[in-house]
Amino acid sequence: MNNPINELENIGSYDILIVEDELAIRMSLVDLMEISGFQVRSAENGLEGVRKVQEKTPDLIISDVMMPELDGYGFLEEIRANKETTLIPFIFLTAKVELESKLQGMELGADGYITKPFEFRELNLKVRNLLITKQKVLQNALTKPGLVKEHSQDTIILKKLNLIMEEQLENSELTTDQLAISLNMSLSTFTRKLKKLSNKSPNQFMKEFRLIRAKQMVELSYGSLSEIARKTGFSTLSYFSYSYKEFYGKSPSEETSN
Repeated sequence: MNNPINELENIGSYDILIVEDELAIRMSLVDLMEISGFQVRSAENGLEGVRKVQEKTPDLIISDVMMPELDGYGFLEEIRANKETTLIPFIFLTAKVELESKLQGMELGADGYITKPFEFRELNLKVRNLLITKQKVLQNALTKPGLVKEHSQDTIILKKLNLIMEEQLENSELTTDQLAISLNMSLSTFTRKLKKLSNKSPNQFMKEFRLIRAKQMVELSYGSLSEIARKTGFSTLSYFSYSYKEFYGKSPSEETSN
């Protein structure tokens, strides 16, 4: 039986910075994050965003890409170049773009993407996931100083893999070959690299990724179990329930009845 995913505690203590030049979108994001319980600040371009970060280091940044004064890429480079801010989780807010463009953003140090128009449930889930990941990184930095290299090539590969899985989460026909091709690797190279980085096979990684996202959705009352099964790429509700119980020790219906 596996342990439940870590919860994000003391949400009100987290400071989120929204950087977006379109007022309506900026205010919508501020409202949504405040509804979730976070502290929120905002800026209308990357230059103002840099000043806001200098005033107070945020716990997470959501930034548009195309902005006047300083665009999202330049803003991200400023954040990653400063050792005091280099570990801040950074999410790009974009219009729908090709996966290849998003993967290039990962090379610059982005942690994820939110596509306009965005859905509140998925935005909330992505923010929580990144903050939980940040907690783990900081804990490792305290217990194993010198071993944490947040923007190493291996970490970038894992971030790219997570992005691809997020993009393909509903695709129940996604194969390990397709994952390898998306990362410009042969299947054998991908399998060896993933085993080294996560001690998991590609199939195991895919299934556990889906189940972890499913549990988060169940805990956040994302929707019906059938909808969650579909959203996380399980072909049938019965297979989803079986896999969930095998992994967590209880069925998703038992989780919702607690």
